[in-house]
Amino acid sequence: MAASTSSNIKETDMPSISSRIKKTLDPCVVLMKELMNRHNHLWEDKGGIFSLAQGVVYWKPPEVVSSALIEALKEDQSENLNAPQLHTYGPDEGLPALRSAIQQKIKRENGLTNHEVMISVGANQAYTNCILSLLNQDQKVVIFSPYYFNHVMAVQMALPEDSLVVGPCSDDGIPDMKWLEATLKSDSSIQMVTIVNPGNPTGVSLSRKILQSAVDLCREYKAWLVLDCTYEYFVNVNEGEQEDGPDYKLGGCFPEPHVLHIFSFSKSYAMAGYRCGYIIVSEEAADDNKTSLFRQMLKVQDTIPIAPSRISQIAALAAMQEDNSGVNDEQLGSPGKGKVWVQKQFQTLETGRRAIYRALQVMNTPMMGGSGSMYIMAKLPESASDDKKIADKLVEDFGVAIIPGSFCGFPGW
Repeated sequence: MAASTSSNIKETDMPSISSRIKKTLDPCVVLMKELMNRHNHLWEDKGGIFSLAQGVVYWKPPEVVSSALIEALKEDQSENLNAPQLHTYGPDEGLPALRSAIQQKIKRENGLTNHEVMISVGANQAYTNCILSLLNQDQKVVIFSPYYFNHVMAVQMALPEDSLVVGPCSDDGIPDMKWLEATLKSDSSIQMVTIVNPGNPTGVSLSRKILQSAVDLCREYKAWLVLDCTYEYFVNVNEGEQEDGPDYKLGGCFPEPHVLHIFSFSKSYAMAGYRCGYIIVSEEAADDNKTSLFRQMLKVQDTIPIAPSRISQIAALAAMQEDNSGVNDEQLGSPGKGKVWVQKQFQTLETGRRAIYRALQVMNTPMMGGSGSMYIMAKLPESASDDKKIADKLVEDFGVAIIPGSFCGFPGW
């Protein structure tokens, strides 16, 4: 009997790795951690490297989350027939209690009725559900640059190389609607358009007028519009500055059946480690054959997570602090307890935001952001436009990590 060892295996003897996955972007956060690791030794005795290179809030989840988890763990050890059964699979679409609370929330805060709720393992999985449910291999998806890198990665690993259509934004971070109209008109293979609002990484809160344009264009040209609302509560625009009328209180959400909305508990409620998000799909969302999109998306759900973690969903339900009093018309647009709590935490970021904004102004170059989410982007001067080198230099010489614009499809920022 003969056995070969790894040292005897030739390179040509190994099976190949997917060319599609090899062409997929490297994760931005991983690249930044590698960069920081190269210079960690320079800053170990100086408090370490100060990272602004990942969207992580400094606060912790609401105290009610810990209480709810402790209670659930205690109940789970009991003989009570109504124990939460934390060790078992849950429903594919998510726990009924959490889905019901979200239904109440989206009706009151977002004006969305007759919509299905699917709980996902974070917003990234929700977006992957959309890619796998909405697109054939010969169809395309629009993503605007500067882009959220994981959206691009999801397209790259699931679809052919020419499926990704990157659209332009202005220097103030507004997606170009004229470009979108011309592109949809000239290319009928575009099946899906993606917009993040408030923007990651642009830091821009889009007006309802801009979003309505995207809704209308996608309806006209029979494309799905996916709105990533992860940062829905992170808005710096004051009520007196709004130009969109009373509908602005509903956030960047639209009831049309060709519009899908993605949300997350990671940023607002500081629950990134719990991996819990959700996607909202209209009950009327279906193709020409009346095939339900929500039902088809459950196939993806069952294949990837099967079901989200029960304990994460219990934490999310507690964080929302929804009651069971129901919703009436007078409450439309009013914030729930969860939103009020989040907005109080978000206001504490204002001092840092202003400080960063002032620091970047000395370059006297275009900037975008500050009106939403928690990001600001600035164009580098022509004399120092290599953003990757600048990012490396900032870590090495100053112990501060920021993301180069190249990682988001926007070099020179």
